[in-house]
Amino acid sequence: MRQERANVMKRLSVLTMVLVASLAMIFSTACRSSPDTVDDDLARTIESGGTTNVDAIREFEEAVELWKATDGADIDGVRGHLEKALREDRRFGIAWFNLGVLDEMEGDLRSARRSYEQALDYAPRLGSAYVNIGMIELEEGNRETAHEFFDKALEVQPYNPAAHNNISVFMREQERYDDAIGHARRSLAGDSQNTRAYANLARIYYDQGNHQVARLVMFNAIQIDENDPDLYNIIGMVELERNDVTSAISRFRQTLELEPTHVPALLNLGAIILNVRDYDQALSLFMRALEQEPDNLEALMATAVSHRGQGDLEKAREYYDKVIDLDPENAAIQFNLAVLEQEHLAQNAQLGIGTDAPSDPVEQLGWTADNMRNSISHYEQAIEHYRNFLHYEKGAYPEEREEANNRIEQVREVIRMTQEQIPMLEEQRDMLAEEMSQMEEMDDSYDDDPVDDQE
Repeated sequence: MRQERANVMKRLSVLTMVLVASLAMIFSTACRSSPDTVDDDLARTIESGGTTNVDAIREFEEAVELWKATDGADIDGVRGHLEKALREDRRFGIAWFNLGVLDEMEGDLRSARRSYEQALDYAPRLGSAYVNIGMIELEEGNRETAHEFFDKALEVQPYNPAAHNNISVFMREQERYDDAIGHARRSLAGDSQNTRAYANLARIYYDQGNHQVARLVMFNAIQIDENDPDLYNIIGMVELERNDVTSAISRFRQTLELEPTHVPALLNLGAIILNVRDYDQALSLFMRALEQEPDNLEALMATAVSHRGQGDLEKAREYYDKVIDLDPENAAIQFNLAVLEQEHLAQNAQLGIGTDAPSDPVEQLGWTADNMRNSISHYEQAIEHYRNFLHYEKGAYPEEREEANNRIEQVREVIRMTQEQIPMLEEQRDMLAEEMSQMEEMDDSYDDDPVDDQE
Protein backbone atom coordinates (compact mmCIF):
# COMPACT_ATOMS: atom_id res chain seq x y z
CA MET A 1 0.00 0.00 0.00
CA ARG A 2 1.44 3.30 -1.04
CA GLN A 3 1.64 6.17 1.43
CA GLU A 4 -0.54 9.15 0.66
CA ARG A 5 0.50 12.27 -1.17
CA ALA A 6 -2.59 14.12 -2.41
CA ASN A 7 -2.49 15.60 -5.90
CA VAL A 8 -2.07 19.28 -6.57
CA MET A 9 -5.53 19.88 -7.98
CA LYS A 10 -7.18 18.73 -4.78
CA ARG A 11 -4.78 20.77 -2.74
CA LEU A 12 -5.38 23.93 -4.68
CA SER A 13 -9.15 23.68 -4.66
CA VAL A 14 -9.31 22.77 -0.98
CA LEU A 15 -6.86 25.47 -0.03
CA THR A 16 -8.93 28.04 -1.89
CA MET A 17 -11.85 27.27 0.40
CA VAL A 18 -9.58 27.53 3.42
CA LEU A 19 -8.46 30.96 2.31
CA VAL A 20 -11.99 32.20 1.82
CA ALA A 21 -13.06 30.93 5.23
CA SER A 22 -10.07 32.52 6.91
CA LEU A 23 -10.67 35.87 5.26
CA ALA A 24 -14.33 35.88 6.24
CA MET A 25 -13.39 35.26 9.85
CA ILE A 26 -10.77 38.02 9.87
CA PHE A 27 -12.98 40.65 8.24
CA SER A 28 -15.98 39.95 10.45
CA THR A 29 -13.81 40.03 13.54
CA ALA A 30 -12.23 43.30 12.47
CA CYS A 31 -15.62 44.90 12.27
CA ARG A 32 -16.57 44.14 15.83
CA SER A 33 -13.42 43.40 17.81
CA SER A 34 -10.37 45.20 19.10
CA PRO A 35 -7.15 45.43 17.02
CA ASP A 36 -5.51 42.93 19.34
CA THR A 37 -8.03 40.28 18.34
CA VAL A 38 -7.51 41.10 14.69
CA ASP A 39 -3.78 40.68 15.15
CA ASP A 40 -4.32 37.33 16.84
CA ASP A 41 -6.52 36.14 13.98
CA LEU A 42 -4.02 37.41 11.46
CA ALA A 43 -1.22 35.51 13.20
CA ARG A 44 -3.29 32.31 13.18
CA THR A 45 -4.10 32.80 9.51
CA ILE A 46 -0.43 33.22 8.56
CA GLU A 47 0.63 30.28 10.75
CA SER A 48 -1.89 28.09 8.92
CA GLY A 49 -0.59 29.25 5.52
CA GLY A 50 -3.10 31.97 4.68
CA THR A 51 -2.83 35.67 3.85
CA THR A 52 -4.92 38.83 3.96
CA ASN A 53 -3.18 40.36 0.95
CA VAL A 54 -5.92 40.83 -1.66
CA ASP A 55 -3.51 40.82 -4.61
CA ALA A 56 -1.83 37.63 -3.38
CA ILE A 57 -5.22 35.98 -3.01
CA ARG A 58 -6.22 37.02 -6.53
CA GLU A 59 -3.03 35.52 -8.02
CA PHE A 60 -3.56 32.34 -6.05
CA GLU A 61 -7.15 32.00 -7.23
CA GLU A 62 -6.04 32.56 -10.82
CA ALA A 63 -3.53 29.72 -10.32
CA VAL A 64 -6.40 27.51 -9.16
CA GLU A 65 -8.58 28.43 -12.12
CA LEU A 66 -5.75 27.83 -14.59
CA TRP A 67 -5.05 24.48 -12.99
CA LYS A 68 -8.68 23.45 -13.37
CA ALA A 69 -9.02 24.84 -16.90
CA THR A 70 -5.94 22.99 -18.18
CA ASP A 71 -6.46 19.88 -16.05
CA GLY A 72 -3.00 20.43 -14.59
CA ALA A 73 -1.26 20.64 -17.96
CA ASP A 74 -0.06 24.26 -17.72
CA ILE A 75 2.34 23.85 -14.82
CA ASP A 76 4.44 26.84 -15.89
CA GLY A 77 1.40 29.09 -15.95
CA VAL A 78 0.25 27.92 -12.53
CA ARG A 79 3.75 28.39 -11.17
CA GLY A 80 3.82 31.93 -12.55
CA HIS A 81 0.69 32.90 -10.66
CA LEU A 82 1.97 31.36 -7.44
CA GLU A 83 5.25 33.24 -7.74
CA LYS A 84 3.34 36.49 -8.31
CA ALA A 85 1.29 35.74 -5.20
CA LEU A 86 4.51 35.35 -3.22
CA ARG A 87 5.85 38.62 -4.55
CA GLU A 88 2.75 40.21 -3.10
CA ASP A 89 3.12 38.39 0.24
CA ARG A 90 6.23 36.33 0.87
CA ARG A 91 4.66 34.89 4.04
CA PHE A 92 1.92 33.18 2.00
CA GLY A 93 2.62 29.61 3.18
CA ILE A 94 0.04 27.86 1.04
CA ALA A 95 1.55 29.38 -2.10
CA TRP A 96 4.99 28.09 -1.07
CA PHE A 97 3.43 24.69 -0.38
CA ASN A 98 1.86 24.45 -3.83
CA LEU A 99 5.13 25.47 -5.47
CA GLY A 100 6.61 22.45 -3.72
CA VAL A 101 3.85 20.27 -5.15
CA LEU A 102 4.64 21.50 -8.66
CA ASP A 103 8.35 20.83 -8.08
CA GLU A 104 7.50 17.26 -7.07
CA MET A 105 5.39 16.78 -10.17
CA GLU A 106 8.40 17.73 -12.23
CA GLY A 107 10.64 15.36 -10.28
CA ASP A 108 12.68 18.03 -8.48
CA LEU A 109 12.49 16.75 -4.90
CA ARG A 110 15.26 19.02 -3.66
CA SER A 111 13.43 22.16 -4.77
CA ALA A 112 10.16 20.72 -3.51
CA ARG A 113 11.60 20.23 -0.06
CA ARG A 114 12.98 23.77 -0.01
CA SER A 115 9.53 25.10 -0.90
CA TYR A 116 7.87 23.01 1.83
CA GLU A 117 10.43 24.17 4.37
CA GLN A 118 9.90 27.77 3.26
CA ALA A 119 6.17 27.26 3.77
CA LEU A 120 6.80 26.01 7.30
CA ASP A 121 9.07 28.95 8.09
CA TYR A 122 6.06 31.23 7.64
CA ALA A 123 3.25 28.77 8.35
CA PRO A 124 4.38 26.34 11.08
CA ARG A 125 0.82 25.02 11.45
CA LEU A 126 0.56 23.90 7.82
CA GLY A 127 0.36 20.16 8.40
CA SER A 128 0.37 19.22 4.71
CA ALA A 129 3.93 20.54 4.33
CA TYR A 130 5.10 18.18 7.08
CA VAL A 131 3.29 15.31 5.34
CA ASN A 132 5.02 15.89 2.04
CA ILE A 133 8.46 16.30 3.59
CA GLY A 134 7.73 13.01 5.31
CA MET A 135 6.92 11.47 1.95
CA ILE A 136 10.25 12.65 0.55
CA GLU A 137 12.03 11.11 3.54
CA LEU A 138 10.09 7.88 3.00
CA GLU A 139 11.08 7.68 -0.65
CA GLU A 140 14.70 8.15 0.38
CA GLY A 141 14.39 5.18 2.72
CA ASN A 142 14.27 7.17 5.97
CA ARG A 143 11.21 5.54 7.49
CA GLU A 144 11.69 6.69 11.07
CA THR A 145 12.26 10.28 10.01
CA ALA A 146 9.20 10.11 7.77
CA HIS A 147 7.11 8.89 10.69
CA GLU A 148 8.35 11.83 12.77
CA PHE A 149 7.16 14.27 10.10
CA PHE A 150 3.74 12.60 9.95
CA ASP A 151 3.50 12.86 13.75
CA LYS A 152 4.49 16.51 13.54
CA ALA A 153 1.71 17.11 11.01
CA LEU A 154 -0.80 15.79 13.54
CA GLU A 155 0.66 17.94 16.30
CA VAL A 156 -0.09 21.11 14.35
CA GLN A 157 -3.16 19.81 12.51
CA PRO A 158 -4.77 16.96 14.51
CA TYR A 159 -7.24 16.02 11.78
CA ASN A 160 -4.86 15.97 8.80
CA PRO A 161 -6.25 13.08 6.71
CA ALA A 162 -3.03 12.24 4.84
CA ALA A 163 -0.97 12.13 8.04
CA HIS A 164 -3.47 9.83 9.74
CA ASN A 165 -3.57 7.53 6.72
CA ASN A 166 0.20 7.37 6.40
CA ILE A 167 0.61 6.54 10.08
CA SER A 168 -2.09 3.92 9.62
CA VAL A 169 0.04 2.29 6.92
CA PHE A 170 2.96 2.13 9.35
CA MET A 171 0.73 0.57 11.99
CA ARG A 172 -0.58 -1.99 9.53
CA GLU A 173 2.94 -2.99 8.49
CA GLN A 174 3.75 -3.52 12.19
CA GLU A 175 0.55 -5.61 12.53
CA ARG A 176 -0.85 -3.13 15.04
CA TYR A 177 -4.23 -3.50 13.41
CA ASP A 178 -6.42 -1.76 16.00
CA ASP A 179 -4.22 1.36 15.87
CA ALA A 180 -4.12 1.14 12.08
CA ILE A 181 -7.92 1.00 11.85
CA GLY A 182 -8.22 3.94 14.25
CA HIS A 183 -5.94 6.17 12.18
CA ALA A 184 -7.62 5.10 8.92
CA ARG A 185 -11.04 6.01 10.32
CA ARG A 186 -9.76 9.36 11.56
CA SER A 187 -8.41 9.98 8.08
CA LEU A 188 -11.87 9.30 6.66
CA ALA A 189 -13.44 11.52 9.31
CA GLY A 190 -11.26 14.35 8.04
CA ASP A 191 -11.91 13.52 4.38
CA SER A 192 -14.80 11.17 3.67
CA GLN A 193 -13.89 11.10 -0.03
CA ASN A 194 -10.31 9.93 0.60
CA THR A 195 -10.06 6.75 -1.48
CA ARG A 196 -6.46 6.19 -0.29
CA ALA A 197 -7.79 5.83 3.25
CA TYR A 198 -10.49 3.43 2.06
CA ALA A 199 -7.85 1.39 0.24
CA ASN A 200 -5.64 1.28 3.31
CA LEU A 201 -8.57 0.28 5.53
CA ALA A 202 -9.42 -2.52 3.12
CA ARG A 203 -5.81 -3.69 3.17
CA ILE A 204 -5.90 -3.85 6.98
CA TYR A 205 -8.95 -6.12 6.87
CA TYR A 206 -7.30 -8.09 4.07
CA ASP A 207 -4.19 -8.67 6.19
CA GLN A 208 -6.41 -9.77 9.08
CA GLY A 209 -8.06 -12.32 6.80
CA ASN A 210 -11.42 -10.54 6.84
CA HIS A 211 -11.74 -10.56 3.05
CA GLN A 212 -15.48 -10.00 2.83
CA VAL A 213 -15.27 -6.75 4.82
CA ALA A 214 -12.25 -5.67 2.77
CA ARG A 215 -14.28 -6.26 -0.38
CA LEU A 216 -17.19 -4.16 0.88
CA VAL A 217 -14.85 -1.30 1.83
CA MET A 218 -13.36 -1.30 -1.65
CA PHE A 219 -16.75 -1.22 -3.35
CA ASN A 220 -17.60 1.83 -1.23
CA ALA A 221 -14.39 3.46 -2.45
CA ILE A 222 -15.25 2.75 -6.08
CA GLN A 223 -18.54 4.58 -5.59
CA ILE A 224 -16.43 7.65 -4.78
CA ASP A 225 -13.94 7.29 -7.62
CA GLU A 226 -14.58 4.62 -10.24
CA ASN A 227 -11.47 5.68 -12.17
CA ASP A 228 -8.90 4.99 -9.45
CA PRO A 229 -6.78 2.04 -10.69
CA ASP A 230 -5.45 1.20 -7.23
CA LEU A 231 -8.92 0.30 -6.03
CA TYR A 232 -9.46 -2.38 -8.68
CA ASN A 233 -6.03 -3.85 -8.01
CA ILE A 234 -6.86 -4.26 -4.32
CA ILE A 235 -10.22 -5.84 -5.14
CA GLY A 236 -8.33 -8.24 -7.41
CA MET A 237 -6.12 -9.25 -4.48
CA VAL A 238 -9.21 -9.83 -2.33
CA GLU A 239 -10.85 -11.92 -5.05
CA LEU A 240 -7.73 -14.09 -5.26
CA GLU A 241 -7.99 -14.79 -1.54
CA ARG A 242 -11.63 -15.75 -2.12
CA ASN A 243 -10.40 -18.21 -4.81
CA ASP A 244 -12.28 -16.33 -7.53
CA VAL A 245 -9.42 -16.25 -10.03
CA THR A 246 -11.62 -15.21 -12.95
CA SER A 247 -12.87 -12.15 -11.09
CA ALA A 248 -9.35 -11.34 -9.92
CA ILE A 249 -8.05 -11.40 -13.49
CA SER A 250 -10.90 -9.11 -14.53
CA ARG A 251 -10.06 -6.63 -11.76
CA PHE A 252 -6.35 -6.57 -12.57
CA ARG A 253 -7.19 -5.95 -16.21
CA GLN A 254 -9.52 -3.12 -15.21
CA THR A 255 -6.59 -1.60 -13.34
CA LEU A 256 -4.38 -1.83 -16.42
CA GLU A 257 -7.07 -0.36 -18.65
CA LEU A 258 -7.07 2.71 -16.41
CA GLU A 259 -3.30 2.76 -15.91
CA PRO A 260 -1.30 0.50 -18.27
CA THR A 261 1.88 1.11 -16.27
CA HIS A 262 0.41 0.11 -12.89
CA VAL A 263 3.23 -2.07 -11.54
CA PRO A 264 1.35 -4.02 -8.79
CA ALA A 265 -1.40 -5.01 -11.25
CA LEU A 266 1.19 -6.05 -13.86
CA LEU A 267 2.87 -8.25 -11.27
CA ASN A 268 -0.39 -9.68 -9.92
CA LEU A 269 -1.76 -10.54 -13.34
CA GLY A 270 1.62 -11.88 -14.41
CA ALA A 271 1.76 -14.16 -11.37
CA ILE A 272 -1.61 -15.71 -12.21
CA ILE A 273 -0.55 -16.30 -15.81
CA LEU A 274 2.80 -17.68 -14.67
CA ASN A 275 0.97 -20.26 -12.55
CA VAL A 276 -0.66 -21.70 -15.67
CA ARG A 277 2.78 -21.82 -17.34
CA ASP A 278 2.07 -19.25 -20.03
CA TYR A 279 5.64 -18.04 -19.75
CA ASP A 280 5.60 -15.78 -22.80
CA GLN A 281 2.61 -13.70 -21.70
CA ALA A 282 3.77 -13.60 -18.08
CA LEU A 283 7.22 -12.44 -19.17
CA SER A 284 5.67 -9.68 -21.24
CA LEU A 285 3.83 -8.34 -18.17
CA PHE A 286 6.90 -8.55 -15.94
CA MET A 287 9.05 -6.72 -18.49
CA ARG A 288 6.45 -3.95 -18.63
CA ALA A 289 6.73 -3.66 -14.85
CA LEU A 290 10.53 -3.46 -15.07
CA GLU A 291 10.26 -0.65 -17.60
CA GLN A 292 8.62 1.38 -14.84
CA GLU A 293 10.67 0.10 -11.90
CA PRO A 294 13.98 -1.44 -13.07
CA ASP A 295 15.01 -2.31 -9.51
CA ASN A 296 11.74 -3.92 -8.45
CA LEU A 297 12.91 -7.14 -6.77
CA GLU A 298 9.59 -8.94 -7.25
CA ALA A 299 9.54 -8.13 -10.97
CA LEU A 300 13.18 -9.19 -11.40
CA MET A 301 12.56 -12.49 -9.65
CA ALA A 302 9.37 -13.19 -11.61
CA THR A 303 11.20 -12.40 -14.84
CA ALA A 304 13.90 -14.88 -13.90
CA VAL A 305 11.30 -17.58 -13.17
CA SER A 306 9.65 -16.92 -16.55
CA HIS A 307 12.96 -17.30 -18.37
CA ARG A 308 13.61 -20.47 -16.40
CA GLY A 309 10.22 -21.80 -17.50
CA GLN A 310 11.11 -21.05 -21.10
CA GLY A 311 14.31 -23.04 -20.69
CA ASP A 312 16.58 -20.00 -21.00
CA LEU A 313 18.64 -20.73 -17.90
CA GLU A 314 21.39 -18.22 -18.69
CA LYS A 315 18.84 -15.42 -18.87
CA ALA A 316 17.21 -16.62 -15.67
CA ARG A 317 20.58 -16.56 -13.91
CA GLU A 318 21.20 -13.03 -15.20
CA TYR A 319 18.04 -11.76 -13.50
CA TYR A 320 18.68 -13.71 -10.30
CA ASP A 321 22.11 -12.06 -10.15
CA LYS A 322 20.48 -8.63 -10.50
CA VAL A 323 18.40 -9.36 -7.41
CA ILE A 324 21.50 -10.41 -5.47
CA ASP A 325 23.30 -7.22 -6.53
CA LEU A 326 20.42 -5.19 -5.10
CA ASP A 327 19.74 -7.35 -2.05
CA PRO A 328 22.61 -9.75 -1.21
CA GLU A 329 20.73 -11.31 1.71
CA ASN A 330 17.44 -11.89 -0.09
CA ALA A 331 16.21 -15.27 1.15
CA ALA A 332 13.72 -15.94 -1.63
CA ILE A 333 16.33 -15.54 -4.35
CA GLN A 334 18.57 -18.08 -2.62
CA PHE A 335 15.77 -20.65 -2.68
CA ASN A 336 15.12 -19.94 -6.35
CA LEU A 337 18.81 -20.25 -7.20
CA ALA A 338 18.91 -23.57 -5.36
CA VAL A 339 16.00 -24.85 -7.45
CA LEU A 340 17.74 -23.63 -10.61
CA GLU A 341 20.90 -25.55 -9.70
CA GLN A 342 19.11 -28.69 -8.52
CA GLU A 343 16.30 -29.16 -10.99
CA HIS A 344 17.76 -27.60 -14.11
CA LEU A 345 21.50 -27.01 -14.26
CA ALA A 346 22.44 -30.26 -12.51
CA GLN A 347 20.11 -32.35 -14.64
CA ASN A 348 21.22 -30.63 -17.83
CA ALA A 349 24.85 -31.24 -16.88
CA GLN A 350 24.14 -34.90 -16.21
CA LEU A 351 22.48 -35.28 -19.62
CA GLY A 352 25.33 -33.43 -21.29
CA ILE A 353 23.00 -30.83 -22.76
CA GLY A 354 25.03 -28.32 -24.71
CA THR A 355 27.75 -30.81 -25.65
CA ASP A 356 27.88 -33.48 -28.33
CA ALA A 357 28.08 -37.09 -27.26
CA PRO A 358 31.08 -38.88 -28.84
CA SER A 359 30.35 -41.63 -31.32
CA ASP A 360 33.03 -43.88 -29.85
CA PRO A 361 31.42 -46.07 -27.13
CA VAL A 362 34.47 -45.90 -24.87
CA GLU A 363 34.56 -42.12 -25.09
CA GLN A 364 30.81 -42.07 -24.47
CA LEU A 365 31.27 -43.73 -21.09
CA GLY A 366 33.98 -41.22 -20.16
CA TRP A 367 31.79 -38.38 -21.38
CA THR A 368 28.93 -39.65 -19.21
CA ALA A 369 31.19 -39.88 -16.14
CA ASP A 370 32.42 -36.32 -16.72
CA ASN A 371 28.82 -35.13 -17.03
CA MET A 372 28.01 -36.74 -13.70
CA ARG A 373 30.97 -34.99 -12.08
CA ASN A 374 29.70 -31.68 -13.48
CA SER A 375 26.23 -32.38 -12.11
CA ILE A 376 27.70 -32.90 -8.64
CA SER A 377 29.15 -29.39 -8.66
CA HIS A 378 25.67 -28.01 -9.42
CA TYR A 379 24.10 -30.14 -6.68
CA GLU A 380 26.69 -28.82 -4.24
CA GLN A 381 25.83 -25.27 -5.33
CA ALA A 382 22.16 -26.07 -4.70
CA ILE A 383 22.93 -27.13 -1.11
CA GLU A 384 24.90 -23.93 -0.56
CA HIS A 385 21.96 -21.83 -1.78
CA TYR A 386 19.48 -23.77 0.39
CA ARG A 387 21.74 -23.13 3.39
CA ASN A 388 21.92 -19.43 2.51
CA PHE A 389 18.13 -19.39 2.37
CA LEU A 390 17.91 -20.96 5.83
CA HIS A 391 20.37 -18.37 7.12
CA TYR A 392 18.60 -15.35 5.64
CA GLU A 393 14.91 -16.20 5.91
CA LYS A 394 14.72 -15.53 9.70
CA GLY A 395 11.37 -17.24 10.16
CA ALA A 396 9.60 -15.48 7.28
CA TYR A 397 9.12 -18.67 5.22
CA PRO A 398 8.27 -21.54 7.61
CA GLU A 399 6.92 -23.90 4.92
CA GLU A 400 9.82 -23.24 2.58
CA ARG A 401 12.24 -23.72 5.45
CA GLU A 402 10.97 -27.26 5.97
CA GLU A 403 11.12 -27.90 2.24
CA ALA A 404 14.68 -26.55 2.04
CA ASN A 405 15.82 -28.95 4.76
CA ASN A 406 14.15 -31.85 2.97
CA ARG A 407 15.72 -30.86 -0.33
CA ILE A 408 19.19 -30.68 1.22
CA GLU A 409 18.83 -34.31 2.34
CA GLN A 410 17.52 -35.33 -1.09
CA VAL A 411 20.39 -33.61 -2.88
CA ARG A 412 22.94 -35.18 -0.56
CA GLU A 413 21.52 -38.60 -1.39
CA VAL A 414 21.69 -37.85 -5.12
CA ILE A 415 25.32 -36.75 -4.75
CA ARG A 416 26.14 -39.96 -2.86
CA MET A 417 24.53 -42.15 -5.50
CA THR A 418 26.18 -40.21 -8.31
CA GLN A 419 29.59 -40.52 -6.67
CA GLU A 420 29.06 -44.29 -6.49
CA GLN A 421 28.10 -44.49 -10.15
CA ILE A 422 31.11 -42.60 -11.51
CA PRO A 423 33.75 -45.26 -10.63
CA MET A 424 31.44 -47.96 -12.00
CA LEU A 425 31.16 -46.09 -15.28
CA GLU A 426 34.90 -45.57 -15.43
CA GLU A 427 35.43 -49.27 -14.71
CA GLN A 428 33.01 -50.14 -17.52
CA ARG A 429 34.88 -47.70 -19.77
CA ASP A 430 38.23 -49.31 -18.98
CA MET A 431 36.84 -52.82 -19.47
CA LEU A 432 35.23 -51.85 -22.77
CA ALA A 433 38.45 -50.18 -23.88
CA GLU A 434 40.40 -53.35 -23.01
CA GLU A 435 37.91 -55.54 -24.85
CA MET A 436 38.01 -53.34 -27.92
CA SER A 437 41.82 -53.29 -27.78
CA GLN A 438 41.91 -57.09 -27.66
CA MET A 439 39.48 -57.29 -30.54
CA GLU A 440 41.64 -54.94 -32.58
CA GLU A 441 44.71 -57.08 -31.82
CA MET A 442 42.85 -60.17 -32.93
CA ASP A 443 41.78 -58.43 -36.12
CA ASP A 444 45.34 -57.32 -36.79
CA SER A 445 46.62 -60.85 -36.14
CA TYR A 446 44.06 -62.27 -38.49
CA ASP A 447 45.03 -59.79 -41.19
CA ASP A 448 48.73 -60.75 -40.80
CA ASP A 449 48.14 -64.56 -41.20
CA PRO A 450 49.21 -65.90 -44.70
CA VAL A 451 46.38 -67.27 -46.74
CA ASP A 452 47.15 -70.24 -49.05
CA ASP A 453 45.90 -69.86 -52.55
CA GLN A 454 44.12 -72.93 -53.77
CA GLU A 455 43.64 -73.81 -57.36
